[in-house]
Amino acid sequence: MLGFVTTVRHPLNSTSYDRVERLLEATLRSVCRQSDPDFCVVVVHNQLPKVELADNRVHFVQVGFPAPSEERTSRIDFSAHLRDKGTKYAVGIATAQELGADHIMFFDADDLLHNGLAKWSNEHPGHAGWYSPTGFIHTVGTSHVQFVPLDFHRKNGSTSIVRLDLLGIPNGISRSLTQDDIVRQVGVHTIDEMMGRHGGWQDFLAPQGRFMEPLPFPAAIWEIGTGENHSGNLVSGRAATRIDDQITEDFGLAPPSFVSATRRRLAVTAKRLLLRVRN
Repeated sequence: MLGFVTTVRHPLNSTSYDRVERLLEATLRSVCRQSDPDFCVVVVHNQLPKVELADNRVHFVQVGFPAPSEERTSRIDFSAHLRDKGTKYAVGIATAQELGADHIMFFDADDLLHNGLAKWSNEHPGHAGWYSPTGFIHTVGTSHVQFVPLDFHRKNGSTSIVRLDLLGIPNGISRSLTQDDIVRQVGVHTIDEMMGRHGGWQDFLAPQGRFMEPLPFPAAIWEIGTGENHSGNLVSGRAATRIDDQITEDFGLAPPSFVSATRRRLAVTAKRLLLRVRN
């Protein structure tokens, strides 16, 4: 069984926790559209998110970790961000294992996932795992997506499926442990670099003779412009294609209404003009 695992940032370190909850709900609805119903989803959080989603395959796990930053801001120190995410992922992986998962897919709560991931993973038991070198970027509210043909897995975290026993999570990891306890049991490198970044698994496992392979289809749509992620200018120079029936079928992303798309386009234009005036 494939286990999808994600983490939710501390409410203190979000621009708007209500917006985080809305993004998470959209992502969970996308994940739960899998064509193979044999999967589980684990969401590790500090405060139970309010999402209107009734699916018994989704499991919420609350931890008592302190906020990575005492400042009420979403822009926190990167090392603190990695430690927070990494320790939460360790708890999530342990929970997914208890639920019966043998492969783990890491995903962020601002991405939409392909509905064929569970089917692909479940049809290849024992495989070391896969990564997604291709994917899409979507600016929230717009009617187009940009295709990323190379190295998408090096830019986005929702791109790796790894066999659970290769992740280095020992028995006994639970939500009751402190972050320091988890780091001591799992190791600094695994927590901060592998779990915290949740990418690069193919490079980490290859020297061990465990070879991940590229997925034959794009794993995710990276949603940017949410107000909660800091992805920079990722779409400049990329060809845009209109959201079509295939994108909607695969990822659950429907094109916005004409009014919504127009409002978004005007808002982006106004923001660019304001930046030019300030500069």
